[in-house]
Amino acid sequence: MKLRLCLLLCLFSISPAFASKLVDNLKAGKDQTVVVYGTSLTAGGKWVSSTKEWLSAINPAAKVNVINGGQSGQNSLVGLAKLDSVVIAKKPDTVFIEFAVNDAFLYPEEQKRVSAKQSGENLETMIERIRKELPDAEIIIQTMNPAWDSPKGNGSATKRPDLAACYESYRKVAAKHGLLLIDHHRNWEKIRAESEEQFRAYVADGIHPSAEASVAVTFPEVKKMLEK
Repeated sequence: MKLRLCLLLCLFSISPAFASKLVDNLKAGKDQTVVVYGTSLTAGGKWVSSTKEWLSAINPAAKVNVINGGQSGQNSLVGLAKLDSVVIAKKPDTVFIEFAVNDAFLYPEEQKRVSAKQSGENLETMIERIRKELPDAEIIIQTMNPAWDSPKGNGSATKRPDLAACYESYRKVAAKHGLLLIDHHRNWEKIRAESEEQFRAYVADGIHPSAEASVAVTFPEVKKMLEK
């Protein structure tokens, strides 16, 4: 009985590890093409250029081409529609995906809205299409930061009532497909719990981290997870 209990405890204490091939390939001297795909948090995120600088320094003999395929103001419906031209056509070795933050947005037009369930389904469709066309490509899933109703913004949190549910859908899809998940949302929530004032200063308009915050918070989490 004690042995069985010990084995169970060991099993539950082991968390799955999804290592990224990107850093290993660069260390091995292999050129890499990376597409970062998502919303304005990708399109205008300083974390993208910081990530490129870091990846380029890993092995100067290996070239890193980072393509920013961010779609400002768009959700996963546009992500699906543009997947072939923005992602698959570039033949990337690694693809980062995040659309949940805008899937949660209550667009005025009903046909543009995406439920938390559909958010996960659209992500799965993207994964399946990438795997079909680019079977060797590495796919990395990202949740992003929380939102809040900043006086400088436009009701960023109120207009995203299902944001936490959309992020949870991303977690479930990443686990189901055995993909690396960079869970920025949980990391940002820790920062918020420690200092609401600091969090609001970092995300002054309610949804977009400043360049400083993107480098200080978002990029280090990307680096940490890729180095595992």
